[in-house]
Amino acid sequence: MSLASLSLVLLTACGTSPPPAEELAFEVIDTLDVDESVKACMRDEVTGFSLTDEQAQGFENLDDVAAKAADGNELAQNIIAAFEASLAACR
Repeated sequence: MSLASLSLVLLTACGTSPPPAEELAFEVIDTLDVDESVKACMRDEVTGFSLTDEQAQGFENLDDVAAKAADGNELAQNIIAAFEASLAACR
């Protein structure tokens, strides 16, 4: 399971007040058995996550994207897939 997918699952399983997606992503990254340079790259990707102007018309932030992806929003799922790809590129 990818970092973003795991984060998405954890976000939806946390109930009514999950931690911010960025905080959750950092916690997951810290548990990975990978070189510290890979973790640093992943942290940079999480910190640098931003929506394009077009995407920003429908989403507020990573938390909003994750929630809407979990609800089946196709655009949000595509954004998460691109985010996962950026994290995978760190390896």
